[in-house]
Amino acid sequence: MKQSLFIPLLLLMTTFILPSCEKDVFDINPQMESFYLESVQLSTVTIDSVKSFSSKVNTFVTMYPVAKEHRRYEQIIDNINTATLNITITVNTDYDGETIIKF
Repeated sequence: MKQSLFIPLLLLMTTFILPSCEKDVFDINPQMESFYLESVQLSTVTIDSVKSFSSKVNTFVTMYPVAKEHRRYEQIIDNINTATLNITITVNTDYDGETIIKF
């Protein structure tokens, strides 16, 4: 008698315990695609905007470490690095004198 009561009780407990152990699944694909599209335009914005975007990506990757395995992650990082190292040199050809450029 005890054994026949134990099995239904165990099954009933399992139906309440297992769903409570389930983790929420967050799909990182849309967010990473959005980050990529934004990173493509980084060469046209100020360095402060690039730093802000970089901070936003770093915060997201800290919250969701699996994002580092996304196919766009390396491209996003490359776009950030390219925008950070962007140097523009303009030469005025009308001036015939001496020009000194210091870095």
